[in-house]
Amino acid sequence: MSEHFHIHRKELDGSEHLHGKDRHGQRKQLLSKIKDTPGLIYIERQIHDDAIVISGSLSIRFESADLDACVAECLEAAAREIKERNGIVGHIKTSVSTSSTSMISVTDEEAMVKHSPIRRARITLAAIVFIIDPVDAENIIRKSLSDIRARLRPGK
Repeated sequence: MSEHFHIHRKELDGSEHLHGKDRHGQRKQLLSKIKDTPGLIYIERQIHDDAIVISGSLSIRFESADLDACVAECLEAAAREIKERNGIVGHIKTSVSTSSTSMISVTDEEAMVKHSPIRRARITLAAIVFIIDPVDAENIIRKSLSDIRARLRPGK
């Protein structure tokens, strides 16, 4: 049985939505590619009983920045906004993984080490909130990831 899917991907190329029919795992392959696209904000929203569960991710290339502080500040702002709308924050959790590239070259007997100023990060988020419009909650979380992206990549 084919599963219909709907992915919001305005962030990637300006198009508003991607619709389709899942045949032979196409949705899973597509989601994997979308989630790994640098700069793309990926969001999913589900309702479980009274809880609104939002998961999201952002893969980004950035130069020097205090990544953990940036993520913490943007998520605190999201929690404040949810509370200002009389919502309840169960939790907003993220995992942040980073990588960087170094090149080591040896000529004759001496090594030269160069470090790329560009690092990569993958931010994966899970939020559980209550008593707020689900679309509003999704938009608040999307904005927090967008704010992280804007602060880490100013001018882009």
